[in-house]
Amino acid sequence: MLTIRRAKPEDAQAIGAVFDAAVREGWKYLGEIAAQPMFPPEEWDDEVAKHAPPNALLVAICEADRLIGFVAVHPAEGEMYLLFVHPDHAGSGVGRALLEAAHEVLRSAGCREAFLYTHEQNQRAIAVYEAAGYRRDGTVRESEFRGVHLREPRLVKVLT
Repeated sequence: MLTIRRAKPEDAQAIGAVFDAAVREGWKYLGEIAAQPMFPPEEWDDEVAKHAPPNALLVAICEADRLIGFVAVHPAEGEMYLLFVHPDHAGSGVGRALLEAAHEVLRSAGCREAFLYTHEQNQRAIAVYEAAGYRRDGTVRESEFRGVHLREPRLVKVLT
């Protein structure tokens, strides 16, 4: 059984561990920077604090009472900000359950659509989002992260 709930401060380091494991496995296209933790532990504490209401950081807890995924949303903008599932649980429906929970938070806040950005080479994430009804709208965000140029298409979904 999967439980999805709001993150608590004590979840911060487990959230960081899921992020690091997912990035090591899924972001190999970023090279060496994906192999090492990207953020120090205190940044995960800050991330949980920044997602107090009206924002939301939701976590997925498995039957063994372990945190195995998380999603963050910013209802004021309609943005889905983060979605990560531990690679040991990829393909098991955790990501879909987190997406639906995120969409419900956005709907409850009055959002009629959701948007997100993801790296153009992150084919697994793009496939998950497209299967959930997201479509590219032609916008691409470009930035630099630790010396790596990032191109992230914007994907949008109408929330019904």
